[in-house]
Parts: sequence; C-alpha cells; structure tokens
Amino acid sequence: MQKFLLVSTIIIFSSSASHAGNFGAGVHGGYGTLKYEESSSAFGTNVESKSSRKVVLIGVSGEYSFPKLKNFYAGITTDWASGLEGSETWRENNVQLQTNDMEVFGQFYDLRFGYKNSADNFNYRLYASGGWDGINFKRDKFIWRGASATGRSTEDFSLWRTGLGTGLGYKINKWALDARAAYSYYPKGTVENSSYSQFEFDTDGTCLDLGIGIAREITEKINFYMGVSYTLLKLNQSDVITQGSTRAVFPDSKMEILADMVNLRYAF
Repeated sequence: MQKFLLVSTIIIFSSSASHAGNFGAGVHGGYGTLKYEESSSAFGTNVESKSSRKVVLIGVSGEYSFPKLKNFYAGITTDWASGLEGSETWRENNVQLQTNDMEVFGQFYDLRFGYKNSADNFNYRLYASGGWDGINFKRDKFIWRGASATGRSTEDFSLWRTGLGTGLGYKINKWALDARAAYSYYPKGTVENSSYSQFEFDTDGTCLDLGIGIAREITEKINFYMGVSYTLLKLNQSDVITQGSTRAVFPDSKMEILADMVNLRYAF
C-alpha cells in the first residue's frame, strides 16, 4: 500500500515591544489542536487519511541587537512539539481501509536576521529566516479492513526551510497589541520510513504562520505575552518510487495547528 506522511511546524511567539539592552532571551509554550489530511491517487485509487489530536509546544529563543548596526538584529529559536497519541483513519475511494494510533515528536531550529524600528506607539520588524525541522512519527495498533495487525512503523522527516516574516505592534502604556505573519518554503525535504527502508522520499512545500495577542510589560526588562497562533503547512507529492514489485509514494499533505501560546521574555 502507498505510504502517507505528515509534517508539523514550528510556532514561535516573541513580543515586538522594545526593551533596553542588546540581548534578550525568552521561553514559550502552547497547547492546542493539530489536524491533518493526506491524499494521493498515484496508484489509480484515491487514498486519504485524516486525524485530529492535541499538541503541546515548548521552546526557547534568543535575540541580539548589533550596537554598530542600528536597528538590525539576529535571533535563534528552538521549539519542541509533542502530538499526544491519537487515532488516524485511512479511506480508499471513501471506504474505510485502516485505523491506527500515532505519536508525533518534532524539533525545530530557526535562525533569523532582520530590521526593527518604531514610530510613536507603533513598532515593526522585518526578517529573513532559515532553519531545519526534524520530525518523528510512530504508528502502531493497526486495524486493516477490520482485522488487527501487529508491528510498528516509524518515519523520520528532515526538512530545510527558508522564509520571510514580519511583526507589528501597537503599545499603550505597559500594554501592547502584537501581530505577526511569516511565510516559509521547504526547497528540500527527505523522508525515511521503516516500512520502506530501501526508499528515501523527496518533497517540497510551503508554510503560512499567523499569530495575534496581547503583551504586558511587567518590568523594564521583563515582558509577558499571550495569544493564539494558526499554522497552515502543505507538502507536495513525491515521485513514485519502484523497486521490484514494491511501489511507494510520499503524498500531498495538509496540516493545520491552532494553539494558545504564552511567552516570557527577559532583556539583558
């Protein structure tokens, strides 16, 4: 049977409010829902999967402003995402084919270089980014056409990413309304699957990441943020790989994450 793969994405929040000092560090976390769909008709029939599960996110970030390059900065973020165990349903031409349990763990690393400035109560930032996403999936407790099947399948994703982003803020006294938007492109992605260890799948795709929330200045150096995030990620189907009588493909994939997020930032 053809193989279908899911990928997650990074969700990062950092308040756009300005603080004294050249270096800032933050810790953030979130909780929400992850939904995804996968589909392919590469083998003559339409096979698709759907799933929904809760997801927990935690991460750290750092940002350095260059003293001799006014308003320019560099930043790094690291996130870990754990998709709590949930069920996955597969259908072939709208007829249920298989169900199974699935666990997800992702690690995400992002480097940014950008420009930030302010005018009156408004502040903004623009940045270019690049990074790597590594995601692991574990599937077990298979029920194939009503019959239980033993075994476990694992999948490892390695995805290189590049993108652009922006952040906007409006500050009133110690409060601020913050919004952000980012677009990323995956020019190179590879997937290895334990069920098809002889194959390596190639893919590419895009990701749109949006967020909005409220920030509060606790002290001159400490800032707290809470808000919501929405992420939409799509990966493209790979070429069909054939070896002997075995054929496999990486499918079209659509994933959405809606999460409540909090961030605590300290400026040195």
